[in-house]
Amino acid sequence: MALGYCEAIVAHLKNIDPQNYAGSKVTQQGFLNMLMAQKPTYSLINDPYLNGHRREQRIKYKVRSTEAQVTTSETCGPDLVPAYRETTVVLGDYAQIAIHMTDDTIRQYCVDASNMVSLGTPPTPLMAEHLDSILNALNGLYAKMETVLTTKMALNFGKNARTGSTATTNVNFNLNGATQNFQEGLTRILADAEINEICGTPIFVGAGNIHSFAVNKMANAYGLNQYGLDQAALADAMGFQFYLSQKTQSTWGSNQFGVFAPGSVQLVENQKYVNSYAQDLGTVKMFTMVDPRVQCWTPNGLQNVTWDVKMIYNACAETKSGGYLSSATYGQGWEFIISKNYGLYVDPNDMYDGADVINGQNGTLRYTAQNA
Repeated sequence: MALGYCEAIVAHLKNIDPQNYAGSKVTQQGFLNMLMAQKPTYSLINDPYLNGHRREQRIKYKVRSTEAQVTTSETCGPDLVPAYRETTVVLGDYAQIAIHMTDDTIRQYCVDASNMVSLGTPPTPLMAEHLDSILNALNGLYAKMETVLTTKMALNFGKNARTGSTATTNVNFNLNGATQNFQEGLTRILADAEINEICGTPIFVGAGNIHSFAVNKMANAYGLNQYGLDQAALADAMGFQFYLSQKTQSTWGSNQFGVFAPGSVQLVENQKYVNSYAQDLGTVKMFTMVDPRVQCWTPNGLQNVTWDVKMIYNACAETKSGGYLSSATYGQGWEFIISKNYGLYVDPNDMYDGADVINGQNGTLRYTAQNA
């Protein structure tokens, strides 16, 4: 208040423009979002990882018969012996970010920064400034998971029965609205879905040209009815659903996108700090939390993503090593380690016999979108 001037008023940007404030906004990670949107159907995959425990999970399946195994004359000799195959679910990926806030730093903020709020399961008290910092840190974790998951998916696409290959297939989208080429565009993809016996509404994930096409289709369809038209029902009516993932431009390739049967790919999760493993040890607290924010691209929020959180209190200055910031000394205050154990499950590509018309197919296809 030098020279008698009134002290400046400081307002938080998140209160002025909450929808576009960077700290509240999460980059859309379409592949992860697609997996999480179907999460209720994935309980069997995640059963061995409930309650903080971890057991090996294997999936068994039988292979259907083929025309070659059919005998055209009466005989008592067997044509096949039913047997199960197995695939093992892998939970081998980990993402973590650790943040540290000293008490001295928060002491310099306004009083509302030290107001206590409750977070997670079980409810854990912490300062409002701590919660804000945790939410700001989550964007990097979502992005890392998207990179890892799409990179793994690049190696697991199924064989397209029409082309006989797992490689990406070029598909042209006509720029001339008066032309309908039955061998290209959405018609080609939906026809491939039938040829490959994909059941349910196909789910598209990608970026680039396919994103522009999907936005254009949605915009045109919305023009039919602007009054309460349900987006999910609209996508179903158009024959596909779409999720934007910018990461696929590098992990899959420019303008490449995936087509997925519902349930063919699933997220595997193992929460560490649940049930008897969720503990309050005073200077160490362990719990789980979900992201309470709503994004413009996911009105239902990100509550399906569960994170493990460990709070560790430094009573004195302490040197921490490792991490993005390498080794440094931090003063009295709380460290928050936000993490997740996860993995990607993809239906096995040997679900069908080698002589089957769709051998090598696993409910997934890969394309490159081109303009024509």
